[in-house]
Amino acid sequence: MRARLIFVLPFAAALAMSSPAVAQQGVVVDRVVARIENDIITLSDVQQLAAYQRLAGREPAKTSELIRELIDQWIVSSDAAAAHFSAPPARQVDAEFNALRNQVGTPEQFAARLRSLGLTEQDVRRLVASQVFEDAYLEYKFRAVARVEPGAVERYYHDEFVPQLESRHQPVPALDDVRDSITDLLLERDITRRAQQWIDQTRTHLDIEIFPEGQP
Repeated sequence: MRARLIFVLPFAAALAMSSPAVAQQGVVVDRVVARIENDIITLSDVQQLAAYQRLAGREPAKTSELIRELIDQWIVSSDAAAAHFSAPPARQVDAEFNALRNQVGTPEQFAARLRSLGLTEQDVRRLVASQVFEDAYLEYKFRAVARVEPGAVERYYHDEFVPQLESRHQPVPALDDVRDSITDLLLERDITRRAQQWIDQTRTHLDIEIFPEGQP
């Protein structure tokens, strides 16, 4: 689903072991910034998330917010793994990756942008795959219970939809012509709300430590 979690879990423990940023010639250039149960988030994980947000055209969040995002993504990914949720098909990941690449510009511009951000195409494909996986899982977990309250479609149409179009001097379609689209949008909002409530509640039951100055 579109931007439900804003971005993706980089499987921190594996990255921490495989990243060249861990150490060179005995000089530590990476550090643990958080622990979730028996897993970790490293500074390089946070930096990679910030780089991805820049690639996607967003202003990166503060470090504390990035860490929180990674913790939230860990919660979703772990729950999906426990539920044996299937990985997304390659064609779906390819479509999302290609959309992002086209958003950045030509293939040459995309490659240059990756270099400037310290990302590789493999990094981006993995992050996109994680995002697609997590969004699909939240859709699966909460779609059946998502609801649109009576009158919500009409309120959205009159209070949000029509004013937005009028402010842009665009024609306003009749409510019945956009009722299904508005219903879908409101269902997505309810799924997002329920997902965030579940994540917030789950977080309170986890053993989480944040190390702002590095691993103790």
